[in-house]
Amino acid sequence: MWWRRFNVLGLFLVAACNANAQTDAAADEQQLFNWYYAAIYGTGVYRAGDRTVAVLQAPLSFTLRERSDEQWGLRLTLPVSLGFYDFDFDDLVDQGLPDRVSTISVLPGLELNRYITARWLLRPYFAAGAGWEIGGDEAAWIYDLGARSRFRLGDDRGTRFSLVNWLSLAGYKPSGGSRETLSLFAIGVDVEVPTGKTMFGRPITVSILPIYYYYFTELNFAEFTDPENNVREEGEIALSLLAEHPFRVLGINVDRFGIAIRTSADVSGFRLFTSLPF
Repeated sequence: MWWRRFNVLGLFLVAACNANAQTDAAADEQQLFNWYYAAIYGTGVYRAGDRTVAVLQAPLSFTLRERSDEQWGLRLTLPVSLGFYDFDFDDLVDQGLPDRVSTISVLPGLELNRYITARWLLRPYFAAGAGWEIGGDEAAWIYDLGARSRFRLGDDRGTRFSLVNWLSLAGYKPSGGSRETLSLFAIGVDVEVPTGKTMFGRPITVSILPIYYYYFTELNFAEFTDPENNVREEGEIALSLLAEHPFRVLGINVDRFGIAIRTSADVSGFRLFTSLPF
């Protein structure tokens, strides 16, 4: 089926500015919204400083060609992100999602995927798009070029160990501003432990994945009171339950349910996912 994924679990909060200036902040040219961060990392909950911005992402994707031993697989990706300023996570249970969309971004792209060896899966990709602030003057062009890799290190009594990597050469150009370039390298070890249990007739495995992110160019999350609020390194631990065969949810293939906790010196939070980026 063309429609491979539609991940709308959770919310993605990114750093913002002083909570006492919420009303006027959206119109200020220093309103914090990092277009790259929101468009690339997708659904989750992030916070920096005292104010938050929620982003709900639907990472649509369509398989154009299945991979084989002779040719690369080809997939069209179309993540759509909706942002909400001044989001309070405590209101989610009582009031649900905010009724006013503050930003929207679309980042279509193409991804190749193929097993280079029996153990090594490589996924080079390219994506380019734009983001807009609804009711404001802010906008940005966004691009991302890179590759993701998964290499199976081995197995021990049914537990599988895989080395995962991500190299990204990306950037964005905000309206009225100069182009910001970003280079990222991520490395982690995915440990998949069979539980011996089943769910809806499918064997269930627990995945534990610690990840280290390093930005060659600092990622900026400027605040009104701290314009030098930058991120150089981030750490993340992702926990998930995955099934041997994907579940069908509303006609969509879902192979896992997980949560990832991410932190750095200035930014922290969590994200929810139904598939790993590696």
